[in-house]
Amino acid sequence: MRILGILVIMSAVALLAAACGGGAAPAQNAPAPTSPPVVAPTTAPAPVSTTAPTGDVEKVSLEDPSGSGAYKFGPSEFTFSVGDTITLELTSEGEFHTFTVDDLGIDVSVDASQTETLTFTFDETGTFDLICIPHEALGMVGTITVR
Repeated sequence: MRILGILVIMSAVALLAAACGGGAAPAQNAPAPTSPPVVAPTTAPAPVSTTAPTGDVEKVSLEDPSGSGAYKFGPSEFTFSVGDTITLELTSEGEFHTFTVDDLGIDVSVDASQTETLTFTFDETGTFDLICIPHEALGMVGTITVR
């Protein structure tokens, strides 16, 4: 009987030690998932020159006057003739904008307080939508008409 009592006490101590002992090593923190890299489209846009302008230059402001949220191109409507080669001086007054005409393959990014130059030859007639990609829904749109 004495042996049975000792075995019961030893079993209880072993169970207590196992319950209070350290468990498995803490799990390593897995690295946070990352988004897959953004891949640019593989289709090349129409040739756009960003060389120094020659001849007449059309100045275009990309703006949000006084931070009012009234995003606009200044001017927002352009009319050209087929065959015209036009140089546009695009100036962003306070934040990042784009000068984008999808149907003509034009997509110029202009960083805040910077100026980019675009030289483009219009080779087809039509009326084309001009947008600023990040501000289109806020009304930063225009048109380019080529006759």
